[in-house]
Amino acid sequence: SILCMTHVCVALHKVIHQNNFQDESAMLPKFLAVCVPLVFDVARSDKDREIVCCALECVNEMLKEMKGGLIADEVYFDSLVELVKDVLQHKTACQKDSEDDTFCDDVEDDSELTTVLVDFAGSILPSLATAMGGQKFTPYFKKLPPSHHPKEGRKRSERSLAAGTLAEICQAMKESINPFAENMYSVFMRGIKDNSDEVISNSVFGLGVLIESSGATLAPRYPEILGILSTFLKQDGDRRTIDNVLGAVARMIITNPGSLPLDTIFPTFVKWLPLQEDYEENITVYSSIYGLLSSNCQVAIEQLPTLIPLMITQLANKKSG
Repeated sequence: SILCMTHVCVALHKVIHQNNFQDESAMLPKFLAVCVPLVFDVARSDKDREIVCCALECVNEMLKEMKGGLIADEVYFDSLVELVKDVLQHKTACQKDSEDDTFCDDVEDDSELTTVLVDFAGSILPSLATAMGGQKFTPYFKKLPPSHHPKEGRKRSERSLAAGTLAEICQAMKESINPFAENMYSVFMRGIKDNSDEVISNSVFGLGVLIESSGATLAPRYPEILGILSTFLKQDGDRRTIDNVLGAVARMIITNPGSLPLDTIFPTFVKWLPLQEDYEENITVYSSIYGLLSSNCQVAIEQLPTLIPLMITQLANKKSG
């Protein structure tokens, strides 16, 4: 039922905003007044994790489709923030120990539903940052629970999820992440030293979007970053990580090419193309190449005999996006 109500809210929002419909009877606010508190209550109090996952997915769908329209009411916003914090800190009803009714971090931690539950809650954060705008999201970002950092001692799936979510938040906050650039840099660099390929890959992606979002702030660290990223470029390396390394380097090229030794790194960059797993980075990678060619960068022009057939192949490859 909550899924149906969510779809109705989203559909009603689209009808009103796409057709400039005058909602004189306040149909949407009235519907939200019933739907939103119900969805929040289900997510917080229901003991069935599948139902709670569904409720969190509904919240995220409304955020993505309605953006600020969902959180215009401060009551909804405050309730949503508290709900996400409670899920991340394992404080909702479905995360209780069924035997002694106390909150417990290790209840079914290995279950897929537990991971999915926290995943859904975590995915709400970048959606919330996008809906609010980075500047308005900043006060909440400061209070982000420490449990949502990829720290040692936590399970691999949790570390990977934390790194990925923080990366998406940085991407959503854009330049507003700048005051936190040094702190986030340390977080992602710790993740890059993890023993899990998945955590490393997400952390490399996070480092790349942090570089892009923070502008020239991290430019003095480019030599250190390049040195570390280069260690992942090996024939037997994890291919998704390699693709994310190329994406991170592409973001450095787009953001601050003058701070890079392009004559050294660009031929190596081209050598490891095309992307083989993380095709979503293709837009970033080829945008960086286009930018260099548009500025008549000699190093990029010299690579055209390699780049042209590569680009033709990519255009013919449906998987490459």
